Amino acid sequence: MISAVTLVIRYAGERTLNQCRQLITAQGVSESQIFVVEEAPFSAAMRASFEIGIREARPWTFCLDADVLLRPDSISNLLLEAAKKPENVCELQGLVLDKFFGGPRPAGNHLYRTSLLPEVLQRIPPEGTDIRPEYHTLQAMRADGFPWLQIPYIVGLHDDQQYYRDIYRKCMVQGVKHLYLADLFIPLWKRNMKTDPDFQVALHAFADSIKSPTQLYIDKNQDVYTTGFDHIAIQEKDALEANYFQLTNIETIVSGWEDAPEYQKYFSDRFGLITPVVTASVTKTRFQTFREIIREKGWVYGLINTLGMFFDSIGKYLIKKTA
Repeated sequence: MISAVTLVIRYAGERTLNQCRQLITAQGVSESQIFVVEEAPFSAAMRASFEIGIREARPWTFCLDADVLLRPDSISNLLLEAAKKPENVCELQGLVLDKFFGGPRPAGNHLYRTSLLPEVLQRIPPEGTDIRPEYHTLQAMRADGFPWLQIPYIVGLHDDQQYYRDIYRKCMVQGVKHLYLADLFIPLWKRNMKTDPDFQVALHAFADSIKSPTQLYIDKNQDVYTTGFDHIAIQEKDALEANYFQLTNIETIVSGWEDAPEYQKYFSDRFGLITPVVTASVTKTRFQTFREIIREKGWVYGLINTLGMFFDSIGKYLIKKTA
């Protein structure tokens, strides 16, 4: 099945570009199947990726961020899983073990059904209208009858061994996209900052994001990222050594991974990797439900939904009292 996929690496200056590519070819993918897209803003990178997939005309187009380091057989496993899905499923994605989240999450890997990419192209939002353009696009596809699926399978590592500048930009964006996870990020990053400067940079970025009056986008060329990072005055990392990771190294890290305690408080089911045991005496708390809604839909939708549940509860209580 490896010959049925076009690999598009989305590159925004990540330190692991060559490593990402080597871990792809090590799984049997030909160099002729691999393309690197370096476009900004991110909506432009999306468009360029999809156009390559359409042009190459292989059944599947795998868009992979250059900061994702794949584990052995991950490409084949995704393709096998995708082949089982109905033909209207437009995209499949696995999970990555994320250094800055402390556990698995969906990010950086998107296996698209190439025949549906013309439809996907039409739904890319205009730049400057959404900080999560790919999620916006996939949700629009779902609304029009072309669902996307997340599967409980770890494809590799995310954000390991990156440049400080790249960490700063991403963690600044996290301050907008995932502000509700502040009590996950801050304790986790503070606990690790003494032994790993990556987390010092992450904390600077998160704080700057909260203070910044600038509207942030996933665009590496935004001035706010450059000026903010320069104020930290930290010496940038050297280029990553050739063959720093092999597939076996990645698998060892994945197999031996232990989630951070802060992560466990938020994501006890590890995005579906752990199936909770449900009994008659175990129910979700309202806070758990609220948190899951925010994670999926955002703050505005979560607040509206929760207010609806609140007024619904009051109505039921009043009906019961007057009955």
